Amino acid sequence: MYQRTTWSHSFIQVLDDNFPIDYKGKLRELEKKVKVLNVKFENGSFSTLELLEHIDDIEKMGLGYRFQNDIRRLLDLVALRYEIGVGLEEKEEGLHEASLGFRILREHGYDVSQDFLWRFKDSQGGFMECLQTDVKGLLSLYEASHLAFMEESDLQDAELCAAEHLLKLKGQENEALEHINHTLEFPLYHRMLRLQARCYIDACNKRQDANLLLLELATLDFNRIQAAYKTELKEVSNWWNDIGLANKLGFVRDRLVECFFWTVGMVFEPQYHCCRVGLTKVGTLITVIDDIYDVYGSLDELEIFTDAVKRWDINAMEHMPKYLQLGFRALFDTISEMACITSNATEEDITPILVKVWGELLETFLVEAKWTHDKYIPTLEDYLDNAWRSVSGVVILTHGYFLINEEINKDVVDTLEKYHDLMKWSSMVFRLYNDLATYSNEMQRGKNVNVISCYMHESGVCEEVARVYLKTLIDQAWRKLIKVHLACSRELANPFIDMAINLARISCCTYQYGDGHGAPDARAKDRVLSVIIEPIDHNQRILNT
Repeated sequence: MYQRTTWSHSFIQVLDDNFPIDYKGKLRELEKKVKVLNVKFENGSFSTLELLEHIDDIEKMGLGYRFQNDIRRLLDLVALRYEIGVGLEEKEEGLHEASLGFRILREHGYDVSQDFLWRFKDSQGGFMECLQTDVKGLLSLYEASHLAFMEESDLQDAELCAAEHLLKLKGQENEALEHINHTLEFPLYHRMLRLQARCYIDACNKRQDANLLLLELATLDFNRIQAAYKTELKEVSNWWNDIGLANKLGFVRDRLVECFFWTVGMVFEPQYHCCRVGLTKVGTLITVIDDIYDVYGSLDELEIFTDAVKRWDINAMEHMPKYLQLGFRALFDTISEMACITSNATEEDITPILVKVWGELLETFLVEAKWTHDKYIPTLEDYLDNAWRSVSGVVILTHGYFLINEEINKDVVDTLEKYHDLMKWSSMVFRLYNDLATYSNEMQRGKNVNVISCYMHESGVCEEVARVYLKTLIDQAWRKLIKVHLACSRELANPFIDMAINLARISCCTYQYGDGHGAPDARAKDRVLSVIIEPIDHNQRILNT
């Protein structure tokens, strides 16, 4: 029913995961030079725009994790210059600087207002005519507008205006055409971080004004992390090959590499090796069990399986058919081992928490299986209330929380509850992208419940209109997620918060051109190649650093 995997176990095991030792020394040397450069930016007479563009370069190249403290000090300096609390709107910079400042400061949790836009509007409330050909300013404005909250209508209007003028400029601007196309395809804030870093490094190699010091460091750093990914992929491929679910259950999707790519999208930093390996296992198990509920199991069998997982009862296997026994055993052993490792490290037994989220996920799977069996189409509200949970974001993020945090306190349940809205809106973005991409294939398989089908049934509209409406729901979900993300960032310092945003980003990436998980095409393969398999040619440009 599903296409075979592109990536064999034997292919994965012969990947070259060596990173030359002399490059490791070069990396340390380059990092020291960039730190010196950062100090110069902090203490020198650089303009605010130069500070912002320097920070932007570091982050777009995927180096932000190396210089977090430096970036915070530079942003504090920018914030001081803008006199946060008075606002960006009283400064006399151009559209590019104002928009870039808004975007970067908001991304990092500073309190900034959309009111800076008023300086660029005429007496009728439209953007000044002279700005309509300011390519750099319009590009920055378009990117900034995607960090608007639901209630910030001026920024949302600015997005439409910037897009309109950029589309007009596409026919006139040969030099900036590639940049315009890239920006309008998907805004920076929605992009998978590793894929964006690769694209930006490649773009900088073509630029005459690129910072060669940052470029060389970014190239070596990207290749170093990629080599670590290959080692991790080999490890998790051995596990997947050993449990043999893809071979024993011929009706399920074999998507190990796609699941690993997904986890890289959620947490790319090299120190989170265990998190990526663990989440890849979780992702493959979710994929297999989802297929059991979607395309194979009878309702009676699925109810037995759901009840067994909720009770976490290994003895319940004796009442299951062979294929469910295989699925249950793989789930039970894998999750029990992960819980044991975490519990030994933290002295807190997390098994009940993991079992609870798995049980709740399977209950939502069962609801959808019953809808399909009965050919019942729920209201859009009822569907979404179940669907943001059934998309599995809560299970993935809950496991991620324990895998990324070395210290777990006794109040972990209360802590996770504080993240409820963060997980909800991240999962909602995930669900909506998924439904947009998978609708046609699911209808062919006989699964009649999806955001599109529910809205068509409820509103009496055609598929094309329903797809347009779904895109507005995606936009709204992003804006709600951004506000919740910033609120959490101000109250709690935890890498888990960024993981939730990254879940939404990798959803966008995976379903950008279709179902990159269920039916990966050549573009999905290219994404894997560029992030995990093929290193950047360190010699593609003479680097005179």
